[in-house]
Amino acid sequence: MDAVKTEEPYHMEHLQSKDMEKNVPHIQVTPGQQMQIRRKFDRRVLPIVCILYVLSYLDRGVPLSLTHSPTCNADDFEGNIGNAKTAGLESDLGLSDSQWAWVLNSFYICYVVFEWTTVLWKVLPAHLYVAALCICWGAAAMCAGAVQNMAGLVACRCLLGIFEAAFGAGAPYFLSLFYQRHELGFRVSLLLGMSPVANCFASALAYGITHIRHSIASWRYLFIIEGAPTVLFSIVVFFFLPDSPGTAKFLTETEQTHAVERLQTVDRTAKNRLDRSQVCKGLADYKNYLHTAIHFCCNFSFAALSNFLPTILKDMGYTSINSQGLAAPAYFCSFLLCVAAAVISDRWGRRGLVIAASAAIGMVGCLILAAVQDESKTGVRYLGVWLATCGIFPALCINITWLLNNQGGDSKKGAGMAILAVFGQCSSFVSSTVFPNTEG
Repeated sequence: MDAVKTEEPYHMEHLQSKDMEKNVPHIQVTPGQQMQIRRKFDRRVLPIVCILYVLSYLDRGVPLSLTHSPTCNADDFEGNIGNAKTAGLESDLGLSDSQWAWVLNSFYICYVVFEWTTVLWKVLPAHLYVAALCICWGAAAMCAGAVQNMAGLVACRCLLGIFEAAFGAGAPYFLSLFYQRHELGFRVSLLLGMSPVANCFASALAYGITHIRHSIASWRYLFIIEGAPTVLFSIVVFFFLPDSPGTAKFLTETEQTHAVERLQTVDRTAKNRLDRSQVCKGLADYKNYLHTAIHFCCNFSFAALSNFLPTILKDMGYTSINSQGLAAPAYFCSFLLCVAAAVISDRWGRRGLVIAASAAIGMVGCLILAAVQDESKTGVRYLGVWLATCGIFPALCINITWLLNNQGGDSKKGAGMAILAVFGQCSSFVSSTVFPNTEG
């Protein structure tokens, strides 16, 4: 059977890299070969990146989830922070509402300021770069368990924001270097779906830790318990995370060539180089700013919900411990719906419609929470929590995949993700102050 090319190559005259001036022979990759390579990536790349995403989400939220209110994420990471509020961190350190807002915003400020480091995934070897990040952000999270005042907590949160900024937005971009466009939606949704899974796990973990009776506060245990695995996992990252499809050690030499060729990307610059012309085109592309606006709105809703969900449930009349347990099912369901939305959008390619439908469901949930003020109607309000969580997060995930699909080369993708990460995450500043204690 003749080798079949699954996608038409881009016009080579648009490429400005000197590498493309050479007449490189075109290699055909059969569907069978593509499937074999894709399955290897699914077994050897995707699990590592997903585990890292869970660990990063846990570490970012650990402190706050046991303290006062939540910290949200740039991608919706800080679900633990909401749990921390109900566990006593705020009261132990004697923080006011305004001080707590600074604790939350210190992470966001550093995270947003350093999200441009997404482009370093294109420049530095991934196994070295990410392993170093793991050690740094894991250590910062663990140190938060030893703080004695607001200054120490803010310092830990700042360091955590700096080190995690490079990973949060860079992880979806990293996957786009290994998968074709029609394969990317499902994988990116699995990756970003680790956020609600981490929230689910964090709620269950917080539920168990709050039952520990010891002279050390439970929120200190949480920081240490969730930070240590990240440091240990850096060993796995160093030895097993590939830098690129063309250098993956688990592929044969022929498979490495096919893995690069199957991507059909217009970006053939060397792995350690950035194509400045593509970066400029990415910065000038209006579509990137539309995706950023969508991300800003969705992230505001989900981040506020992640940060304050345990508090919302507690105000319905549930105990602190039960409120943490009740938050877990909604997060897990949102992960399943996120995967379903990815499958649908990958198969039919209607990512815009999927985002619109998901966002509409989330909006209905938020309206229910805002309109139903009667605390005795816990069933209706809990339904609002489910609708909000299960609608907003799929819209977030598919929007990021859509942005990556709309960019032609790796350098342009990196520029687009940097725009989305820096400006889209600014909604976290507002969401961190949505539910102050002074308003009940």
